Amino acid sequence: MHYLITTVPGLEDIAAEELAERLHARRAKAIYMTGRVAAEIDAPPAHLYKLKTAERFGILLGEGTAQTLQDVVALAATHLPKAERYLTRNTTAGIRCERVGQHPFTSRDVEREVGRWLKERGYVISLVDPDVEINVDVVHNYVTVWITVAKKSLKDRPWRAYEHYASLNPIIAHAMARLAKPAPGETICDLTCGGGTIAAEAAEYAPWARYICVDISLKHIKGAALNTARYPQVDLLWFDSTKLHRAVRPICDKYIFNPPYGFRIPGKIGRLYRLLGKAMRKLTRHCATYVTITPRHKTFTSQVGGEIIMRRVIYQGGLYSSIIVGRICPTSP
Repeated sequence: MHYLITTVPGLEDIAAEELAERLHARRAKAIYMTGRVAAEIDAPPAHLYKLKTAERFGILLGEGTAQTLQDVVALAATHLPKAERYLTRNTTAGIRCERVGQHPFTSRDVEREVGRWLKERGYVISLVDPDVEINVDVVHNYVTVWITVAKKSLKDRPWRAYEHYASLNPIIAHAMARLAKPAPGETICDLTCGGGTIAAEAAEYAPWARYICVDISLKHIKGAALNTARYPQVDLLWFDSTKLHRAVRPICDKYIFNPPYGFRIPGKIGRLYRLLGKAMRKLTRHCATYVTITPRHKTFTSQVGGEIIMRRVIYQGGLYSSIIVGRICPTSP
């Protein structure tokens, strides 16, 4: 069966990797920064609900490229007959368009024209809670036509009991854990853990490692304790992570963390990153891999230092951020 999986733009290859790993996808087409992965999988839709890198998914009817509204409608019309197996004269259909990029038309234009095409063929169109939701997504010039299966976002995790005001998208946290590749017996440190999203996602992905979740806020540590309650591999510390090396011996083999961005305090964020880098050098037992995310990658890399292995750009919540994979080595006491 052909599926369309949506994910965080910039993580398409990681989503394709998970599809191959979990569901043995025979084919996965991932176009960078579209947030879309087209895949051929020999599995029923129910099996896709366990994916950690997917936000929504559905039945792929077709894909292609288009420049104008007429091109989009014509491409949709080519593939919409495949939807007739899911439609009857007694069911309602809704058209939803997610559009990314600059176009001479709006999402409403696409929804109106494709809806008109269906209506002319005798199908009932509903704007509120249709029985069948048909998506015609236009990401730059890439168009996908698909039927929604997972209407509720899969990023809403069952473990989340506490909502941090700036919590990281669990899909991104899972991707960061994959990039860190926790090995058996390693201790993975999150020095700015907030509500524990990274620790929870990493512990579920790689339960064979140990995780230490550190935050300066007691409120957030209590929340993280709720969110990681089902993961005995996670230990929590209420502490200023920039001073943690004064209280504990070197314990960290790798780091995965989401530091503050500091948009409201730009003059102080450089100092915070510099102190975090110092603490990382003091807390690591040997040269350690770190995976972090920030929209201020130049400030981070200049202040933390070390070797930059990889940087990838993602788009989330109207903001371009960088996931950085680096390597940092210890300093003498």
